[in-house]
Amino acid sequence: MNIFDSSGSDKQENTSPPPPPLTPVINDVLSPSGEVNYNALPSLASLLSIPSSNASSMASPITPRKTRRKRKLPTRAMPIVRAKTTKKALIVSYKWKKAQFKHKADIQSNDFVFDLPNTDSPLDFFYRFMSPDILIDIVDNSNLYSTHRTGKCMQLTIEQLKDFLAILLIMGIVKMPSYLDYWSTEFRYAQVADIMPLKRFEQIRRNIHFVDNTYPDEDRYYKIRPFIEKIRRNCLSTEEEMKYSIDEMTIPYKGTKAGNRRQYNPMKPNKWGFKNLVRAGASGIVYDFLLYGGDDTFRYIDFSEEEQQMTLGAKMVLALCKTIETPGCAVYFDNYFTTLDLIWYLRERRGIFSLGTIRQNRLKGCTNGLLSDKELKKRGRGSFSQVVDNDKKIAIVKWYDNKVVTLACSYADSYPVHEIKRWSKEQKKKVGVPCPQLVRYYNQHMGVVDLCDMLIALYRISFKSRRWYMNIFGQMLDIAVNNAWLLYKRKCNKKSLKNISLKKFRQRLAVELTQKGRSVQIEAPSQLSKKVLIQNPSKPRPPDSVRYDGYSHWPEYTTYGR
Repeated sequence: MNIFDSSGSDKQENTSPPPPPLTPVINDVLSPSGEVNYNALPSLASLLSIPSSNASSMASPITPRKTRRKRKLPTRAMPIVRAKTTKKALIVSYKWKKAQFKHKADIQSNDFVFDLPNTDSPLDFFYRFMSPDILIDIVDNSNLYSTHRTGKCMQLTIEQLKDFLAILLIMGIVKMPSYLDYWSTEFRYAQVADIMPLKRFEQIRRNIHFVDNTYPDEDRYYKIRPFIEKIRRNCLSTEEEMKYSIDEMTIPYKGTKAGNRRQYNPMKPNKWGFKNLVRAGASGIVYDFLLYGGDDTFRYIDFSEEEQQMTLGAKMVLALCKTIETPGCAVYFDNYFTTLDLIWYLRERRGIFSLGTIRQNRLKGCTNGLLSDKELKKRGRGSFSQVVDNDKKIAIVKWYDNKVVTLACSYADSYPVHEIKRWSKEQKKKVGVPCPQLVRYYNQHMGVVDLCDMLIALYRISFKSRRWYMNIFGQMLDIAVNNAWLLYKRKCNKKSLKNISLKKFRQRLAVELTQKGRSVQIEAPSQLSKKVLIQNPSKPRPPDSVRYDGYSHWPEYTTYGR
């Protein structure tokens, strides 16, 4: 009897034979290993013991007009899972205990014996970083680029390029809303307008170039790479110091032509721009830098197998420390770069001491030995906790001031503890607060890259151009000028001479770029009488409301006198 027959009552008895038990079916389908044999699966009709005619009658009311395609069952027993390739981490085991650090080191301040220029000319110090070969390359590439672009060479010379750089330096000191204002009739600035005509300045500004366009463009910064590498080479030739700071420096750029070379950092004053990783000395001199380019950042840097296993921030520090030639120096960095493996590796493999703040998720088991944040806050301001691993020569200190901060170091620990002054809201005065020694070292030397940023921001050379690499050119020029001034300052301190300010140094440098080594052209007496009939007015013309008010042309009556 058909079980779907609607003519019968609901209480009709089912006379069809009962279905066979499912136990033998399950034994046939499942193998001893637990895998499913799809070929041994019986059909639904056989499991329900339904005849083929009834099965077809069951399917006929619900199947659509178009026949469905039979789904092919997979022939494999289990799906294939692809193994993910993960980078092996550098395995270094640490054993922490509460004790004093046994591997302290005293970093001596070095006496500079580098051959500084004998003259006091700012241009000679500037040539230490912006060497004449760089100027020659810029002239050649600019003339070649103008020929490719317009079909005519603009005939740029070394003297005209120096004039162009001098104008940029003066524009950094005396700022106007637009560079056209320096040549305008209303706001004409003679120290800029008398150096070069506006059309020639615009021509050089439009066609200045740093590389031949046939250069392979695999590098993300190929438009500016030869120029910045030569600046970097000259920075590395400066006599090294013993204490360095590594941090990020943002090159301001808000345009969209740079693509994803432009980075966003909400914690910086200039939130949009190029990320430049800088190693600067305690005096503020930039010794090495590395432009961040994503996966292409370490194109020209060779890492060992151990260094390849480091994190991205640690590899940035290692790349900048590879150019350090003086052993026994110290490097400071913040929690973006700091890992325990990096601190251990720098001392064991490179002979470089390091100190930096570290994040809680990178402490590798030492959190059990350190006091918790709540316990430090209960003990009050200035409380600290310390654990060390004397085998790996690392000390970790957690200190509570305004908030809890954790530092890791390879050459110092908390002792001796110093006292610093902090404002107390309860007592309404400054009170003494205990401060560990490595916190004091960190506060003294970590803000060097911020000092470089401040010096550049004072008289920044800004470029509003569609070509994204012009902002990098302006930043490199500022770094060269600031390094030259700091080197000049180093010489003045060594020989007990009077130093000059950065603004005065840039002004003198601009004058020497336009005048030093050039013959002064004096017009002949016969040429003095020949004047051009049409000249630009020497003074701006007054508005019409002033010209025609009926009072401007009347004589002024004053008392008699000279």
